[in-house]
Amino acid sequence: MDVKTITFNSAPEYKRLENAPVVFFCAEYALGEDSSMYAGGLGVLAGDFVLEAADEGLPFVAIGLKYKGSMATECIKDFSVIERAGKPVLTDAPYGEETVRARVWARRFGKSAYLLLLDTDISENSPENKAITNRLYDSNPNIQTKQEILLGIGGVRILSKLGITPSAYHLNEGHTAFAAFELLMQKITANKTKDIKTAVASIKEKIAATKHTIFSLSGLSVSEEKFGALVGPYCQANGISANDIFKLGENKNIAKIFSTTQFLLNCAQRQNGVSILHTVFEKLAHPDSILFPITNGVFVKRWQADAWRINLKDKTQLTDETIWQIKRDLREGLVNFVAAKTGVTLDADACTIVWSRRFARYKRPELLFSDLARLERICFGHSKAQFIISGQAHESDTAGLKTIEKIKTIIKNPVFNNKIVYLEDYSTTVAKELVLGADVWLNTPERGFEACGTSGMKAGLNGAIQVSTSDGWIDEVNWSNIGFILPGDDTATAIYDTVEKEIIPLFYKRGTEGLPSEWVKRMRATQKIVASSFTAGRMLHDYLKKSYLVL
Repeated sequence: MDVKTITFNSAPEYKRLENAPVVFFCAEYALGEDSSMYAGGLGVLAGDFVLEAADEGLPFVAIGLKYKGSMATECIKDFSVIERAGKPVLTDAPYGEETVRARVWARRFGKSAYLLLLDTDISENSPENKAITNRLYDSNPNIQTKQEILLGIGGVRILSKLGITPSAYHLNEGHTAFAAFELLMQKITANKTKDIKTAVASIKEKIAATKHTIFSLSGLSVSEEKFGALVGPYCQANGISANDIFKLGENKNIAKIFSTTQFLLNCAQRQNGVSILHTVFEKLAHPDSILFPITNGVFVKRWQADAWRINLKDKTQLTDETIWQIKRDLREGLVNFVAAKTGVTLDADACTIVWSRRFARYKRPELLFSDLARLERICFGHSKAQFIISGQAHESDTAGLKTIEKIKTIIKNPVFNNKIVYLEDYSTTVAKELVLGADVWLNTPERGFEACGTSGMKAGLNGAIQVSTSDGWIDEVNWSNIGFILPGDDTATAIYDTVEKEIIPLFYKRGTEGLPSEWVKRMRATQKIVASSFTAGRMLHDYLKKSYLVL
């Protein structure tokens, strides 16, 4: 891709942004099948951001890193290296006394959006630095630090080389904090001043920051000594004390530790969490928090089955019979998908309950398996239920990996044959099949730890009934006579009670026309809730109104 081909067309309402796009920084993106490019919900959300911006005609540039994996093949097909006069345009970032360089892969979405991925696997780098972009969230802290410095500093610098002047910088999590650092250094250099306070106030006017989790591991924690070694030479070259920069990100609870998350928040004019409840719990954990909520949403065209739109056409609403037939077809598609991947034969007419997400401890995937005798009774009762479990854990998450193996061992018990299945190789394709075909979406996080959660939204677009603790986006809806809220205490027992006494009777209760009319009523209401309030379109417009256009 020649640098001259990077142009922004825009919908009329975004004309003012045509030559000044929104620039979005994130450490991960889920847009293809390559699991090396994302670790969980943040990456999937970032992918939906790109797709929604393109769909709406919003001038938008997303910046990330190109990690190794099957993406190497995908890049040849869907991405191009940005070139000028036949040579790759390189960006760079300082790391102590050395400089790391990266080429840039680009892909255009629609007429207005781009994804730029930085790649250090080039001849200009040492073997050690070529490996910086080998692996997402590398377990080696030194490599992960280099990744975040490259993403932030290298990302800002490539914008300058491409002649892109952003209207707003949207920085996601502490992983992207070095973008604010580079903007600060550029402002200090341009103004030929050592007044850091004034420089921070100036860059704040263009920075929006989003905190996607209440956990502290969403950024780096670096000792004062290491911070000085990392950025000291760069600061010194510009006549600035690294210690003055350090103070902007010093952890308020641990002396002499630099927090990239703290630094990011101190450099951002607009700071938001990703659900109303998330900001409440942030305030409880951090009394000085000023996060305001912009609840996440999902890109409808990506996650809702085409059948819903095709059958609707010019009708105001679908009939109960059509809704039930579409869901039956989608469930059958999921059953066939499971059979092809695992050899397990599920029942295309049985109530299908899905638990699918990242295997983090707070999500409590083991709750469903707390009472195996009762679980067996549910699977083989007069009216049957079947379960599909899927997800992944990061390679460094030992506890999550152990939980997966424990659950897989339980499922291998012959008593659960063709009743409970674990889907391996979790990907966006697997996720989509699950959200399309599920009758029930089971969600079990410990309240206050699921910042938002979007998998239930995707399943809800396809009529899945929500059975969940009241956390994240779920807490923003009155689910009376629509879904089922699980209590925080003895949640496992509540799951069994809800499935046995509520879900199964409702699912199999048929009227004179052979339809579960009460169930379909709940399906219809769930779809309406998600489509009206929890789409990426609503989310993007909230960011425009509350962040991008007020900076």
